[in-house]
Amino acid sequence: MGLINESMARPEAGDEITPQSVRQEMKIPPDLQAAYERVVTAGMKVMFSKETNKFVLQAIDGEGSNAEKLGGGVADLMIMLFAQSNKTMPPQIILPAGTELVVQAADFVKKAGLMEVTNRDIGDGIQVMMAKVIEAFGADPKKMFQKIGQFDPSQVQEIVGNQQQAQPQQGV
Repeated sequence: MGLINESMARPEAGDEITPQSVRQEMKIPPDLQAAYERVVTAGMKVMFSKETNKFVLQAIDGEGSNAEKLGGGVADLMIMLFAQSNKTMPPQIILPAGTELVVQAADFVKKAGLMEVTNRDIGDGIQVMMAKVIEAFGADPKKMFQKIGQFDPSQVQEIVGNQQQAQPQQGV
């Protein structure tokens, strides 16, 4: 899967990737931890509140693979949250928070019986989310995936062009 640490789950042993296993392996710098928590909490509220979860259900019923549904939906959510933060969200936490939210979404749809989701779907969904977010910020996702073989939150700012105030492109 590439973006998932072996310690998060061992698919060959029947282990599942869970929100808890991903959270345990996230290495968020202490100075970004509070912002990370706020973004994940905000994302969870949007995904699971009665007012907005209809969009989640529409995305599940939409076109595409499970990975495209999970990753694409969370990418759109991350771009929206960045815009709603008045572009003050630290760019370094966008991909790690998005990663956790993909796993949270997968866990929800599995437990609710809305979709069968495998570890591969989750790993591929994370890649879809990352590529879509990176592209929204004006960078080339293919170069990003070539540059990093394993996800490292400390490299995110470098990947999106070392911009202090990274901004998604209009129309995304």
